[in-house]
Amino acid sequence: MKHKLTQILLVEDEPEVQFELKRFLERFCNTVITADNGEEGLALFKTHRPDIVISDIKMPKMNGIDMANEIKQISKDQVILFSTAHSDSDYFLKAIEMQVDGYILKPVDLHLLKNKLESVAKNIILQKQKQFYENILNDIAQMQESMLAVYDEQMLPIFYNKKLLSFLGYKTLQAFLKEHNTLSDKFEKNEECYYLQNRNKYWLEELLSIDSEKRIISMKERDTVKSKMFFISISEKTENNHIVVSFSEITSIVDRKRQYLKDAHTDELTQIHNRTKFNIVFTQTLEKFQQEDISFSIILMDIDHFKKINDRYGHLIGDTILKKFATLIQKNIADKNSLSRWGGEEFVLLLPNCNINDAKDIAEKLRLLIETYDFGVEKKLSCSFGVAKVNKGDSTKSLFQRVDNALYKAKNSGRNSVFVSYEND
Repeated sequence: MKHKLTQILLVEDEPEVQFELKRFLERFCNTVITADNGEEGLALFKTHRPDIVISDIKMPKMNGIDMANEIKQISKDQVILFSTAHSDSDYFLKAIEMQVDGYILKPVDLHLLKNKLESVAKNIILQKQKQFYENILNDIAQMQESMLAVYDEQMLPIFYNKKLLSFLGYKTLQAFLKEHNTLSDKFEKNEECYYLQNRNKYWLEELLSIDSEKRIISMKERDTVKSKMFFISISEKTENNHIVVSFSEITSIVDRKRQYLKDAHTDELTQIHNRTKFNIVFTQTLEKFQQEDISFSIILMDIDHFKKINDRYGHLIGDTILKKFATLIQKNIADKNSLSRWGGEEFVLLLPNCNINDAKDIAEKLRLLIETYDFGVEKKLSCSFGVAKVNKGDSTKSLFQRVDNALYKAKNSGRNSVFVSYEND
């Protein structure tokens, strides 16, 4: 044998037979432990957990069948061989029912015993090696910072590492699968993540069909409210047709990206959208109009004589008025409408699904609201408004030019007024 077993437990009540078998068995293992009866053999098994138990059947105190029964209760996969000269069929029937691994008749034929031991030992050693490498791979998997899952060729899960199980709130994969058909049950709909159409065992195939950089999903950790986002890496099939899936958390990265975008698109003073964000929304809305023929309007507004306010009260008071102005407008428009600071004392309002007459009414309502609102300065404020609706063939430049022209006319007509730009203005 290329590799020796660690231990064999020999339970034999005949001293001469025990001595002879012990010497023979020492060729096949590092240690042979001996016992004279079933009770002693059971106690030694509990202490040493040998690779193989070889036992006589008929012995004092506790026979081999009863001892083997107790051992199988402790370890159902324990390898047990019986050696006996007893011809009582009841013993053999009981032994067969226990599914022991072999029988050796006395007097023992050492050649047959050798063949049996080599056959059994080979399987034990292969199983130990397999378990050894599985333990190493499992240790490596558990040490990973990422959550890991392994799937077979049928896209069925066969392994989740502790980090993934802990996140899901389960101790074992089997416990998770009792309550969930697939891991994709835990995925959430999130605008920054890919939303799976196939919420079944074939979700991996769907992710494999999209660009790797888009493989981002959202899940909630068990017993928590905040969602976490993960980038999914999917391996090629291994030699055993397994697929290894890793989940790298990128929540903080996404949060930082979100904050950077917010800062880049927010006016620092008024905390509404800035000119950059307006241009993005403006372009997207125009594209939607061109594709789906969904109309929209825009309102450009300019606080009247704002320079005089700054000159009289100072820029700090002027900034306070701008913030109050933005807050007042924001509170009095629908959520679907987008307010941005265009620059200085100019603001622009984008109104999706809004015709020119409704846009004019909104501008008039806001004009009156501003005129009657107390901004905390001695003189009441007023505001001039330009209104325009998108037309066929418009570009962002042509549409904004029309609304800017309308604002110019409102200011030239005495301010505190609303001027509408129609088709050919």
